[in-house]
Amino acid sequence: MASTFKNQGLDVGVLDDSTGNMYTAGGSVYAVIHALYISNLSSTNAAKVNVKVTIDGGSTFRHVGRSLNVSANNTLVLDKPINLEPNDIIRVYCDVLADSSTPTAEVFASILEVT
Repeated sequence: MASTFKNQGLDVGVLDDSTGNMYTAGGSVYAVIHALYISNLSSTNAAKVNVKVTIDGGSTFRHVGRSLNVSANNTLVLDKPINLEPNDIIRVYCDVLADSSTPTAEVFASILEVT
């Protein structure tokens, strides 16, 4: 088995759809997300961020975190491993702000792929 470290990033949007898919494990890849770093780029508004992972190769999502509060100009770190099986997806998206505007957030992941 070969192991490869990868970095992955995403500008976080507000749609709970494939545009929020930050990483998908390949068809024969097992992956460990070592940490997620979710940064709120706004200097005034907090962001509510959702993190979901599939449990069955890409169709059934379960929340790892729901409406996680990331204060203005701050970063939230999820530093417990998240294991992905082949074709599993990790998705990250924000809730729309109370004034109906779009939050500005980004996410970075440190990933170990095992093939």
